[in-house]
Amino acid sequence: MNLKPLLTIWSKPTATLKYLKDETTTGYAILLFAIAALASGGYQAGSAGLFTELPLPIIVLLFIAITFVGTLLTWVISAALYQWIGKGLFGGTGTFSEMLRVVPGATIPSIWLAPINYLVILSYGKLAFEAPSAESFAITNLPMGVYILTMFLTSLIGIYSTVISCKGIGLVHGFSAWRGFGVLLVVIVIGLIVAIVFSLIIGIMFISIFSL
Repeated sequence: MNLKPLLTIWSKPTATLKYLKDETTTGYAILLFAIAALASGGYQAGSAGLFTELPLPIIVLLFIAITFVGTLLTWVISAALYQWIGKGLFGGTGTFSEMLRVVPGATIPSIWLAPINYLVILSYGKLAFEAPSAESFAITNLPMGVYILTMFLTSLIGIYSTVISCKGIGLVHGFSAWRGFGVLLVVIVIGLIVAIVFSLIIGIMFISIFSL
């Protein structure tokens, strides 16, 4: 299995995305997501205060599994939206299968956060997964310097991954990365609208239940 894209995504992003589109399968995409989930150690999906009564290795494995499953669901949904919106609103020509193979390219940069993720877990144990108490008004249980550094690096990786997404969408649909950015913005707006509507529905349901 060729894992050179893990390196070339930094130096030759467009060529790497072309390789993913033309030379790989959906099985390869799933492998990339599995590696990304392992690289996170579950840390990036943690800090929700869940499963903290369990031993640390079990917590890590659970969050890796949750990250992997969640990433797969997001992968299929986002690829479908990039395909439909890019083709319907922006005149793209790509196929859903091509989009499925290219979308994982944006996940590759996050794999390089593995050393920091596991260093935090090894250094601070369950604190990496525990939510701060409400009384403390803190945003993290970790030392602020460690938290700021990890968030800074994660943000940088996130920005680069966004660039990769735009390039990938444009590559599949045969238009520019800027138009790919437009597709991404539309998808983000749709996601926000769905989240707001869902939150309103949940809120109305709770109000109705407690008013009985």
